[in-house]
Amino acid sequence: MGAARRSGPAGTVALGWAVHSPAWVRPAVRAAAVAAVLAVLVSCGPARSPAGSSPSRGKPHGNVQANGSGMRDNPNAAYSWVSFNGLNGVAAVSAHSVWAVGSAATGKPLIEHWDGRDWRQVPSASPRGATESLLNSVAAAGASNAWAVGYYNTGKTIKTLIERWNGRGWAQVASPSPGGVHDSYLQSVAATGSSSAWAVGYYSTGKTTKPLIERWNGRGWVQVASPNPGDARLKAVAAAGASSAWAVGDYSAPGLRPLIERWNGRAWTVEASPNPGGCCNDLNTVATTGQAGAWAAGSTGKKFQEAMIERWNGRAWTVEASPTPAGSRGSNLTAIAAHSPADAWAAGYYWADTKDDPAVRTLIEHWNGRAWKQEPSPNPGGPAIHLPDQSQLQAVAAASSSQAWAAGSYSSGNPHEKILIERRTGGTWSQVPTGRQGS
Repeated sequence: MGAARRSGPAGTVALGWAVHSPAWVRPAVRAAAVAAVLAVLVSCGPARSPAGSSPSRGKPHGNVQANGSGMRDNPNAAYSWVSFNGLNGVAAVSAHSVWAVGSAATGKPLIEHWDGRDWRQVPSASPRGATESLLNSVAAAGASNAWAVGYYNTGKTIKTLIERWNGRGWAQVASPSPGGVHDSYLQSVAATGSSSAWAVGYYSTGKTTKPLIERWNGRGWVQVASPNPGDARLKAVAAAGASSAWAVGDYSAPGLRPLIERWNGRAWTVEASPNPGGCCNDLNTVATTGQAGAWAAGSTGKKFQEAMIERWNGRAWTVEASPTPAGSRGSNLTAIAAHSPADAWAAGYYWADTKDDPAVRTLIEHWNGRAWKQEPSPNPGGPAIHLPDQSQLQAVAAASSSQAWAAGSYSSGNPHEKILIERRTGGTWSQVPTGRQGS
């Protein structure tokens, strides 16, 4: 694995790893990253090296080493997991049943459940032989049918991880890991019934990165052919039925370009996507609004990242205007969810231009059927020694027309970070207490 190659302001190379997202780094590399991110914000430059893609979801900081190469460029580099508390995925079964998944500072997968009154940690399946593992996404097709996906480290390679909720407990289910010794990652899952689900991610061949699509057919998970326009990663999937699904991510062409693939009931094909930045555009998330509509979101920008939202109108994908937070020095959307064609949510984070160091703030936007508008959201991350304040959202879900959830993490001086869950009721977003942090 490794790093996305990005250039800093005035042509300098940004130094740093995604210290607030899952990252495989040596202690010395992480120390250098922490020092570097205080001075450098994310900006866009050349495409990442073929074998240097990062497995993490949204990243508040750049992830490039001093020499501009990734750890995965050195196959003999020892893996070291930087464990932290954070939530990467959330799915609402109803207003009284919501799942959230992520990672714990113990190095094990983290699963929490909302029962209508409280969030409580639920035991997860820790893969046999895993030194560390995490979950990136969760999808629910009913009270007794939910899926969670991610990956785990064996100490020698990274393998896909899929867990299933059967109404009583979570259990690991076998899943393909086509990368073999070169690593395989799952980033997102979507379910439309007990016998139909999709999971997407990517895997490495040692020389390039290929998109990974897996399908649950009611009996087992099998790999499905995916178009590969060039060094491609899939980061999110959404399904509107057995014959309609979307997957999004990015690829090198050169430069980073958004990737959108569509399932028509028979095969996955690439759909044309707007590329407004010309150089550095990627999509982190996708959601459907029935058979005819869909949303995708991520970031764009030649110098600094800015939030980007795209919309499928039944014929083509077009860019929709996205608000710029006041005092922002860049932003990124990591999650999107749609309750109806006139009610959708997008979440992520933005860099605040503070007096001392660049702080990371939560970002929530709402689609009211006419335009996207930013809504105020809690930022519990307080002052941290040697690090700027950080509060970020990685997931969002709509439980009903009057209730929505967002999840992520915040620093507040804790090197392992803390779980962040926010809920919108009565027209206002507020932080909700969570279960045990897992550290």
